[in-house]
Amino acid sequence: MSDVLDALREGLAPHYTVEREIGAGGMARVYLAHERHPARKVAVKVMDPKLSSADFRERFIREVELTSKLNHPHIVPILAADECLFVPDGPEGLCYYVMPYVEGESLRLHLLREQTLPLQEALRITFEVADALSYAHVHGIIHRDVKPENILLSESHALVADFGIARAISAAGGRTLTGGQPVGSLAYMSPEQLAGSRAIDARTDVYSLGCVLYEMLMGAPPLLDVAEGSAPTRASLETVLQAGGASRRTARSVKDAIARALAAAPADRFASVDDFVASLRQSTEGQGRRGWRPHIGRNTVLAAGAAVALVAGVGFGLRAGRRGVLDPRRVVVARFEDLSGDPRLAPLGHLAADWVTQGLAQRGTVEVVPAGGSGHLDARGIQALAAEAGAGTVIAGSYFKTGDSVRFQLQIIDAERATVRRVLEPVGAPTSAPFQAADVVRLRVTALLDSLFVARSPSRPEGMH
Repeated sequence: MSDVLDALREGLAPHYTVEREIGAGGMARVYLAHERHPARKVAVKVMDPKLSSADFRERFIREVELTSKLNHPHIVPILAADECLFVPDGPEGLCYYVMPYVEGESLRLHLLREQTLPLQEALRITFEVADALSYAHVHGIIHRDVKPENILLSESHALVADFGIARAISAAGGRTLTGGQPVGSLAYMSPEQLAGSRAIDARTDVYSLGCVLYEMLMGAPPLLDVAEGSAPTRASLETVLQAGGASRRTARSVKDAIARALAAAPADRFASVDDFVASLRQSTEGQGRRGWRPHIGRNTVLAAGAAVALVAGVGFGLRAGRRGVLDPRRVVVARFEDLSGDPRLAPLGHLAADWVTQGLAQRGTVEVVPAGGSGHLDARGIQALAAEAGAGTVIAGSYFKTGDSVRFQLQIIDAERATVRRVLEPVGAPTSAPFQAADVVRLRVTALLDSLFVARSPSRPEGMH
């Protein structure tokens, strides 16, 4: 990027003196500079020249001009933006914007050093970020890329940067510009962003903020638990919060609020960041009614979110040992095996299993247990999974590509008898909208288990035949 630095120095003279690079991300680099009038330090963010196109440059300037009107104490303001259309011997079409140089560090660097934060500090940062997002939402601007890298900490206050940039990239054909990948950071992206939907509203920022809060408390974003291919083995979120001094009720309420923020379907999340904050404040102040809670059996913790695993860990082994027998009404949903060979569809197995889990839990016909394990399950693996969860019913399956479609195939397995009870008809959807298939899978599995168990009394479970 030395040619970019040279071009930037020439293009911004004489108003700015560009010193050196101070940060880099997936699609941009940040340089320290000095403004002549008024005399002050500034940061210049320069988009990767590979993104440059006529459409992108036009949209970039439009979005930056729009977001530069935001004036809020927890938003890093944009001071200037333009494009260096031509610099001799330099890259053409450099897009940049200038913002104040913030003394401090990003939340990412803070977490790299501290690993986790106390509940009160994490909530303070969350509330300040939410305040900035709420202000932007009122003005019709969705951030779309809330993550620790875009949250700056200065004098114990949080400031949010990069409003509108993800939208500019996406609106200018970002999925093509970025090699077919959704614009944003996968660990913090909402399901609708992963699906490439343009119907994005404030609830996508609610989801991302929930991921950030989870990471501040647990040391890793929820997606990273799934990416390891196994259920988290560390303590649950509730246990961590209680170990930090929170009451049992507070810990559970905070966990439930995060779970709702991370719901897979936007309609199941908080409608606004203000609602999310209100629920968290009630959790810690012990006032008002208890927040939203997934409808699950009392011994089960539901993990919420599209490409996220468990919001809280589940002590499978202990409970299974106490049960002694496999309960057919206790259902474990294995993460669906990815046979597509397409890295863009990698999150789909997490999402579909999560949606099935939530659908069954909300229906209440059976007691459902989420499972973080992935990959191919043979007969021995199915029996081990069932025994670990104390579940007599296992839902397992896979998905694959055929032409321009992605298709799911699922089985309902009687774990005690080691037989397949039902095989669902394959469910498909276009690869351009793969989450449609996941939603149909959720509906069909829920309806099928209703037909299998609805006529039976929960207090007298019968064996499956």
